Amino acid sequence: METSASLSRMDFGSTSEIEKLFSEFDARAGSTTGIRRRQLFRYSDLVVHVQDFDHDEATVAPGQADGILPARSAARFYQWSAGPAPTREPLYSTVIVNRMDPVHVPEVRRLFEELDATDFPEQMGTRHRQLFLDGDVYLHIQHFVQADGGALIDQAWKDADPRFIKICDALMQIIPPYDPAVWHSPADSVATSCYRWEAAE
Repeated sequence: METSASLSRMDFGSTSEIEKLFSEFDARAGSTTGIRRRQLFRYSDLVVHVQDFDHDEATVAPGQADGILPARSAARFYQWSAGPAPTREPLYSTVIVNRMDPVHVPEVRRLFEELDATDFPEQMGTRHRQLFLDGDVYLHIQHFVQADGGALIDQAWKDADPRFIKICDALMQIIPPYDPAVWHSPADSVATSCYRWEAAE
């Protein structure tokens, strides 16, 4: 499975029009594009568009927003997977949005490589992890089999695994909130899911 992420900035009243447009597009053409799963997330002034493709079946460029949203593809700088898994397993994504100076890419990559070399991600329920950067907008996308990835992240905080606390402390020093005015805890960095579509088998 290949994942792409793209960002659009917009002033929101409601995402219902975007949901309607994507719903119509996916009902009409979704299964012919090679996209296995599409998810839209809303965060502050951003729409995060996450698309999962079967490796060899994509007929549209990863990151392309199907002409519905004016979007730029974010550049992936890290990915990890729990191991071979069927590409058609149902997965749900959680998207964390922050800011990051691109000079920190090697350090952030190293921190996640160290964490992901342990059993912590699988213990937490993470199947895949990918980090993207668009300018200074940092996206941390985790795929879970469980629909509520936010609950798994909350549980990791409650369990206070030293490995999790260590990486969170290190990241907070170099990855500030996207909007400090509304940020009170790490939970405030989690984007809200507003649309999900999955191709039929």
